[in-house]
Formats: sequence, C-alpha cells, structure tokens
Amino acid sequence: MKRFLGVALVVGAMLLWAPGTAQAITIAANCSTCGSHGTSFDITFAPTGTATVYDVTITANYVGPTFDWTDLSGLSIKVDGAQIEGVTVQSATEGAWTSHLSTGGLNQTCSDDAAGNRWACVQSNPLSAGATRNTTSDTWVLRIDFDSALNLSNLSGSFKALFTEDGEFVGPLISESFTTSVTTGGVTTGGSPTTGTVPEPTSLLLLGSGLVLAHQRLRRRRVKA
Repeated sequence: MKRFLGVALVVGAMLLWAPGTAQAITIAANCSTCGSHGTSFDITFAPTGTATVYDVTITANYVGPTFDWTDLSGLSIKVDGAQIEGVTVQSATEGAWTSHLSTGGLNQTCSDDAAGNRWACVQSNPLSAGATRNTTSDTWVLRIDFDSALNLSNLSGSFKALFTEDGEFVGPLISESFTTSVTTGGVTTGGSPTTGTVPEPTSLLLLGSGLVLAHQRLRRRRVKA
C-alpha cells in the first residue's frame, strides 16, 4: 500500500506540473463561411518547452461529398490579446509553403507585415501547388512565437483558409472565430461545442492534495502501530 501511494504521489505531481494542451478546436465543414469546400479543420496548440513558443497543428479533413477546388493554398491564425513575433512551417504533408507575419491575415494571399502584427499566415508557393486531396487529410505544424505565454485552457482567436482552382481564388474565404473553455472542459467554434481534453487546474490541485493527505494518514497509522 505504501509503495502504491508513493507511485500515486509521483504521478499526481507529474500531472500537476505537466504543460497544458488545448485539444480539438474544430472548424466544422458546415461553418457559416465554409461554402461548398467540403473541408473541416482540427487545430491543436502544444507547448514546446520555450515559454512563449507553441507548435500549432492544423489538420484539414476532406469530408466532401463534393469539392469546388483543386488546391488548399493558404492558412492563417491569430490569438486574441497576443502579438505574434515569428512563425515557421515545421512540416506539411503536401506542397511547398512559405510563412508570413500579416496584419489582416489571409485574403487572396498572405500580406506581409514586418512589424509582426497579430496573424500568422502560410501559403503554398505557387498557389496552384497546395494540398490537393491526395489523401483524406493533410496536416501542417506551425511553430509560432508569441509575445507572452498563452493560457491554453482559455483561448479565443480566428482562423482563415484559402482555396483555389488551378491558382485562382475560389470563394468564400473560410474565416471563423474559435474559443476554448476551461469551465466546460470543451471547445467551442462558431457556437458548436466539441469535446476537449484540457485538464482543469483546480481538479489537478485537488488530486494532488488528496494523495498527499492519504499518504500522511498512512504514516500516522504506522507510527501508532
């Protein structure tokens, strides 16, 4: 029993100090600006070990049943209340991609802004060389440097995606807001809740406190015996 509690205390401490990850922000294929693109998006923020730097994974899921484009040519994201100071494309399953800092994010291309305002923007180069639905999904990992650490359990921001037909813009431009919520443990995008996996800090604190208390009681019983 004593050995079990010791292991439990270690696991509890690891949970308490583990960096949080905001999972499964979902832009559904039937969002208000999604048109007939037949594509949904999953977005995940993950700490990198550097306080203000996060790997943002964006997965495009081609759900159809029909598509009005040949290339997914651009992606853009911002977080409310945080300035973006740098962005690089760590990986992409298809296409050659360039990264940009942009004032308004994505329009029909990424508009550069050397001052590093709020949007991180990536686009294929050329636009006709983007993601082409060779598989059922494509994934990009963007490493984004913010001016301060993020509260991953309580984020709000915006996301954009650009589709083209042989290099020509196909509207509409997907432009949706998103939020994460620690009170419900879920993620909300465009009013549609999805399941999240963000552990609540209060719950983790209670878990750790309970394990410590149980261990202390066991020690007192052994001393009395």
